Amino acid sequence: MSAADPLLSIEELVTEFYTEKETVRAVDGVNFDIHRGETLGIVGESGSGKSVTARSIMGLVESPGSVLSESSITFDGEELTEKSESEYQNIRGAKIAMVFQDPLTSLNPVYTVGNQLKETLRLHRGLTGKAATEKAIELLEDVGIPDAARRVKEYPHQFSGGMRQRTVIALALACSPELLICDEPTTALDVTIQAQILELLDEIQEERDLAIMFITHDMGVIAEVSDRVAVMYAGEIVESAPVIDLYENPAHPYTNGLLDSIPGEEPGGGELSTIEGEVPIPNGPATHCRFEPRCPKAFEECLEVPPQLLATEEQTDDHRAACLLYPDDMSREEAVQEHRAAAVRTGGIDE
Repeated sequence: MSAADPLLSIEELVTEFYTEKETVRAVDGVNFDIHRGETLGIVGESGSGKSVTARSIMGLVESPGSVLSESSITFDGEELTEKSESEYQNIRGAKIAMVFQDPLTSLNPVYTVGNQLKETLRLHRGLTGKAATEKAIELLEDVGIPDAARRVKEYPHQFSGGMRQRTVIALALACSPELLICDEPTTALDVTIQAQILELLDEIQEERDLAIMFITHDMGVIAEVSDRVAVMYAGEIVESAPVIDLYENPAHPYTNGLLDSIPGEEPGGGELSTIEGEVPIPNGPATHCRFEPRCPKAFEECLEVPPQLLATEEQTDDHRAACLLYPDDMSREEAVQEHRAAAVRTGGIDE
């Protein structure tokens, strides 16, 4: 595997959940890459499929859910979807680690923080006794917890929210993973602690050349942490671009809606813009634009053609949008035909 190859490559990821009433397609045909040392931000409203995408990568989708066979998750040149549960256990933590939104769901309240760190070190690195204790203290120091030698003997309830999140990050880093998936790790924290956690992640990434997949609904956080951004809506990626380009030249109407809903810096700036309606629950492959009912720019063909993730201009490939208005250097009729042809190629619609 060369340095130019992505560390993680997702191709046509589809994850479904089966209920008595319907099949929910929580993730539908998602594609993206993450390179070493890079942060990919995944943003979207609740119900967009962000966390299910992360759990699919980690092999944590359980019944009644399933990652469909046509999906491909390649990590460091290995196809993960073909691995058994025991093989996946050797990858979780050691190569790919995950930090969840609520640290209390990741920490066991009846064991000390040190015991939980040492258990991880024993399972994945074979460290026991004094060596494991010293490494646990070192990990807490690495994530900025003061007086780590004393704190390692304390329980999660004795830590503040910010310190618990730092501890979860220490647990995730215990086995020196190559990819860290952060699922809204700062949502429950106040602004000051949030800034400290983001700064910590930035320092760790620089030291370790760590790849990070950062999931959030906060466009302000995405601007601060990401190199590239993927915007998700109803299980699909609707826009993908380098972070500066996304903020300076947002393409998809949904992305524009998210950016317009950010509070301005000027006081008294008037009411915030909102996106009316709710994220739909997909129950099968897209046959039209899922954002159409909420879109201020919708037109008739949006109900007939499922938009594909295409370049916003014919001359570029690093900024893509799943919207029939693009490529914007084509006429509307030409753009619609481009999406229709791409949908036929991918099997999204019949000729």
